[in-house]
Amino acid sequence: MKKKMAGNQRQHQRSVSISSLVLTAYCLLLTTGCIRRNLTIRTEPPGATLIVNDETLGTTPHAWDFQWYGWYRITLLKDGYERLDDRMQLKAPIYFWIPLDLVMEVLPFPVRDDRALLYELKPKTGLPEPSPPITDASDDPSQEAQPTEEGDG
Repeated sequence: MKKKMAGNQRQHQRSVSISSLVLTAYCLLLTTGCIRRNLTIRTEPPGATLIVNDETLGTTPHAWDFQWYGWYRITLLKDGYERLDDRMQLKAPIYFWIPLDLVMEVLPFPVRDDRALLYELKPKTGLPEPSPPITDASDDPSQEAQPTEEGDG
């Protein structure tokens, strides 16, 4: 009877270790796969203030992980350069479309979508020197004909 109990105990230990192994492998599969979406914005010259969707993110060059595909409003500001406003759409690659996106999310390795944008800033052009308005001599009140006195005589 002791032999039978020892055999059952070994079989139970084997099933517990296999279950633990399967559970560990499943957890590792769930934690390793994910989608990383990264957008990098560079400017020429660098150092411009970057505003995306009315939120200041920092200075260029700047990279961040974005969550959603879609429309973004980008504003770039730098002293001595013209303000640059852009509206751009980040479109999802075909392998991130439904139902393929679910497959990409559960793959056992990370999937990356890296995007990069380069903007060239234009130097501010100075305003032209103001010049006085041009007037006609007939419009000038100082040039109006003065009444002359006629004398008798």
